[in-house]
Amino acid sequence: MADVRPFRGVRYAAAGLGAALCPPYDVISPELAKSLRRRARNAVSLELPQGEGAARCARASTLWRRWRGDGTLILDPVPAFYVVEERYRLHGRARLRRGFLAALGASSAAARAIVPHERTLSKPKVDRLRMLNALRVNVSPIFGVFADATGGVRRALAAAARARPVARGKSHAGVGYRLWRVSDPRLVSALRRAMAPRSILIADGHHRYEVSRIHHRRTRLPGSDAVLAYLVPDEDAGLAVLPTHRIAARSLLARAGELASLKKFPSLRALEKALARSENPYAFGLVEKGFHLGVPASAGGCRSGLAVEWLGGRLLAGLRPEEMSYTHDAVLAGRKARSARGAAVLVKPFTVAQVRLAAKAVGLLPQKSTYFFPKIATGLVFRPLAP
Repeated sequence: MADVRPFRGVRYAAAGLGAALCPPYDVISPELAKSLRRRARNAVSLELPQGEGAARCARASTLWRRWRGDGTLILDPVPAFYVVEERYRLHGRARLRRGFLAALGASSAAARAIVPHERTLSKPKVDRLRMLNALRVNVSPIFGVFADATGGVRRALAAAARARPVARGKSHAGVGYRLWRVSDPRLVSALRRAMAPRSILIADGHHRYEVSRIHHRRTRLPGSDAVLAYLVPDEDAGLAVLPTHRIAARSLLARAGELASLKKFPSLRALEKALARSENPYAFGLVEKGFHLGVPASAGGCRSGLAVEWLGGRLLAGLRPEEMSYTHDAVLAGRKARSARGAAVLVKPFTVAQVRLAAKAVGLLPQKSTYFFPKIATGLVFRPLAP
């Protein structure tokens, strides 16, 4: 049974959110952080504060208290769900995604309804746990998806979105946001009942969910048994999952030729189209001395049925973590590979349903297997563990 609850959110007092929003910590480059910090009250100062270690956490904690005290941030009077609408463009097409923010259970019992799909690393968890201990606030939400076959949740979200939003704004990446607060007891109860039988697949935020569970086990503080989550129906027309391409700081062309038959294409665009059309689930693109489509020569696959697992166990086996980087942008992948005198491996697109089946088949996939686009912004609503 999924434990999905309303909560008393802390929000920016100003209805215009454009200057306040930032991405999650793990996709904020040093250049972007510098740019966002020029905006005096941007959420990046809580999500990814300047400094190191304890001083960094203290900076965020001091700023949180200051913003609460001077009215920059306000606490909503009653528990609520928060409906979020995002308008964005992908591959030249306008898209709309609608979900809601909630407190998602992080206790041992509640975790039985949660389906992770990616392995995590210790370093990000240490950093996020340090921040949670200092702030006792969920600054950025994890991202979860769930099945809504009857459409009941989607209808409820659409009904909420007919009212006047409490806030709106456009992120630095051009994603337009609108936010509604849903506190009517009947609507809240209906959403809780609708969500109770669901299992929730973590789309993004595996480290933060694990950290919340660790924090709860260690502290048992009030409110620590849940984490801020953004939840979206699998069937939402605006839900997009992109493959995460791999960049290796070494040549892979010879190895790829041993594992697969390679066909050369005149351009990256032509390669991407051929990769998407390929019927082989383990087909991959290789950008090194041209643009190549690799179709595995052996019939041997892997239990997940996804190329990321096949690639990790074969083409990329033996690469050290420091030799690898990741991006969902194929053009950027090729550019970085050339700069590193290495290779870019383009991953075949897949669906949310395929991710669910893979997680069921093998449990955890390699890190950076998926990229649910766009990332949900930080700064829409914060969740203090104890308001």
